[in-house]
Amino acid sequence: MPWLSLPFGDTAIKSLYRYFDVQWIPCLIIIGPNGRTVTKNGRNLINLHKENAYPFTEAKLQLLEKEMDEAAKNLPRSEYHAGHRHELTLVSEGTGGGPFICCDCDEQGSGWAYQCLECGYEVHPKCVRAVGQRASV
Repeated sequence: MPWLSLPFGDTAIKSLYRYFDVQWIPCLIIIGPNGRTVTKNGRNLINLHKENAYPFTEAKLQLLEKEMDEAAKNLPRSEYHAGHRHELTLVSEGTGGGPFICCDCDEQGSGWAYQCLECGYEVHPKCVRAVGQRASV
């Protein structure tokens, strides 16, 4: 890893687990240059935005979120996907979505997704292979 990290078994790990309220492993918490926590969801951030997430600042995170929201405005509100039998609905973290594993590419996702409200199937918008009639935009 090119960033600072603690070696396995370091005695400071337990206190950091408590301090940052770590809920799962692996976990990447991004600390800004001022020592404040930028995000506890660093792993999702890197998986979603790759190198575009850098520099890890509040302003950059807000810009990335705004760009995703703008791109989502042009997406259909629902879609039928070649890999699934039910209708999929466009959701965001604020409307019932959240971090997920894409059922099409098996990569982690966050932000906007198409989700089956009947069974929980989720895919990245980029992974949808539309079939049949599209719902209204």
